[in-house]
Amino acid sequence: MPYTMKEVAKQAGVSPATVCRVLNKVHYIAPETERRVLEAVRRLNYVKNVHARRLATGRSDLFALVISEIANPYFPEIIRGFQAAAWERNFDVLLCNTEYSPVRTEAVMRKLIESDVRGVAVMTSSFGTQMTAQLTAAGIGLVFCNLDQSQRLISNISIDYERGISQAIEHVAALGHRRVAIIAGPSHNRTAITIRQALVAGLSQRDLHPFPVLDCDYRVDAGASAVRAVLSRRNYPA
Repeated sequence: MPYTMKEVAKQAGVSPATVCRVLNKVHYIAPETERRVLEAVRRLNYVKNVHARRLATGRSDLFALVISEIANPYFPEIIRGFQAAAWERNFDVLLCNTEYSPVRTEAVMRKLIESDVRGVAVMTSSFGTQMTAQLTAAGIGLVFCNLDQSQRLISNISIDYERGISQAIEHVAALGHRRVAIIAGPSHNRTAITIRQALVAGLSQRDLHPFPVLDCDYRVDAGASAVRAVLSRRNYPA
């Protein structure tokens, strides 16, 4: 049977509140007290009951990260960084994958509310305003990436795409390329539209008029199909 925090406290000769402070890495704990508590934890193989803690404190230790597709090579580094930042602060991560499905996205939204997450980082465009409103109504804060306006419980990380695109165009031109194609993201995606417009404008300014300009979703197989479509043309990029 699992040991309780009271039993750990008895073994260490301290109060359960002190055990709680040690496990939560609260400052101002005497080194000797911390040593005794951690030794008792190891000896009893004590594991925190996160559900009990949630009931006691009224708050969860969960932050959520919502992505579109875990197979997309864009996301692993983001997941790794998000998880590392959360763990450094003694929080856990609930990773949700929408697969670009409205039904699955709706289920994810319900799961976030049921799990009482403290906040959500949204890295997918499939989250609609209605879902956002339901989460904020539940007191859950959200962080978007170039997708929404900041307001109560909603933050937005803006990326200077135009600067990066300008540097990419200069690099392509410096290499001597004269025929350029664009494979853009979904035609309904705000970020994809911004990037496509910046690419077309920047390339045209350098007399590198892009052709063709194709839209596709963010799946790997869709990108591969778009590449094949570009290479099948007589005047493919060079």
